[in-house]
Amino acid sequence: QMAYMLYYCTEALHIPPALAGLALMIPRLLDAFADPLMGSISDRTKNRFGRRRLFLLIGAPFLGLSFALVFFVPPDINQNLKIIILLTTFLLSNAAVTIYEVPYSAMAAEMTGSYKERTTLAGYKMLAARLGGVIAAFAAPKIFGSTPDLDYGFRILGVSCGIFMCFTGLWAFFATKNAPQTTCKIKIFSLSEEIAAVKNNQSFRKLWSAFFIQNLAIGAQATALIYFIVQVIQISPKDAGQFMSSGAIAALIATPIWVLIGKKIGKKNGYYIGIIGSLILAIPALFLGHGQSQYLLLILIIAGFTDAATQLFPNAMVPDTVEADELKTGLRREGAIFGAWGFARKLGMTGGAFIVSQLLALIHFKSGVNPSLQPPEVILGIRIIYVILPSILWAIAFFALMKYDLNEDKFEQIKREINSQKVEN
Repeated sequence: QMAYMLYYCTEALHIPPALAGLALMIPRLLDAFADPLMGSISDRTKNRFGRRRLFLLIGAPFLGLSFALVFFVPPDINQNLKIIILLTTFLLSNAAVTIYEVPYSAMAAEMTGSYKERTTLAGYKMLAARLGGVIAAFAAPKIFGSTPDLDYGFRILGVSCGIFMCFTGLWAFFATKNAPQTTCKIKIFSLSEEIAAVKNNQSFRKLWSAFFIQNLAIGAQATALIYFIVQVIQISPKDAGQFMSSGAIAALIATPIWVLIGKKIGKKNGYYIGIIGSLILAIPALFLGHGQSQYLLLILIIAGFTDAATQLFPNAMVPDTVEADELKTGLRREGAIFGAWGFARKLGMTGGAFIVSQLLALIHFKSGVNPSLQPPEVILGIRIIYVILPSILWAIAFFALMKYDLNEDKFEQIKREINSQKVEN
């Protein structure tokens, strides 16, 4: 969604980049702060579907409808009204994501307590996410570029994706009918205690920092990519799908391989490799220009293999921090932890996209202008935004990860201590 949202705003709705970035950031920020609250709500929910699955049932149709509405903003109305409608529909769409995704993600820590099985489980989740990403990245430009009016093409895209989201979301609800679930004592909700629990979970806090910075890099690079393809490489928007999807296809293939590698060398080491690879592979694009699309395609394919690692391993590591919290508090708060995790991802992706929007405004990017008519300094600026900004962020993420110390031995020790406490009680 975020990869095309700024492009939709600037090219279909003709909103200046700085305003478009702000309009997209506000709903995402509000939604990001709602993630921990949604996690705490799911921790305390009691019904016949279990603590989490009810929200899959509610969230799937809400997400499908609200996502489609985002692309029905009239392009020819007053700009202030246009931005208000965009803000409202995008806020609804992000709220639906929160309702669905936070409980869905929290289910991972309930399904298995095995350190290595969680890597496998995260691998299955990433495979499904990657497959959806491949379909979206390849098909989206074909759909929104299929009509002379870009805004009408995006409406077709919104409806198509909305229907797809609804059905696949409900599929997850029915498919998890017999999935393992945990039950635990429920404590009265206290926002300060929920925040303190996450803040005082040192393993989670260190992993969160690396993941947040990583998502700043991903948000910036994903948002800038469509501009790099269209303006720098000068590929037609409707033909951008093969570039946007190439990395996702590579990541789809690479994910099972990384699952096996992770079991051999450990999750943290696999994560390190992914970050270093992402940093290195960003640099060659700095030297690409018009007529060199084949080199960009090759870079994106190779980068997809490292991207698979940066998605798989942190998502396989975060369930382990649930037990670290349980050892200290005696409570299992998967929802609160995964809510804060979703907060890191959304805040990072939003922040990265917002930085790109402001930098596009800073270099005086002209919306709706043929690439050949863009000033040379604008093309250079897009090149720098796409390459240099993410590279710096990847380097920071690497150093942030160095502080994380929850390995398999330490995790097993935590589990033994938890079991000892249960026996004593």
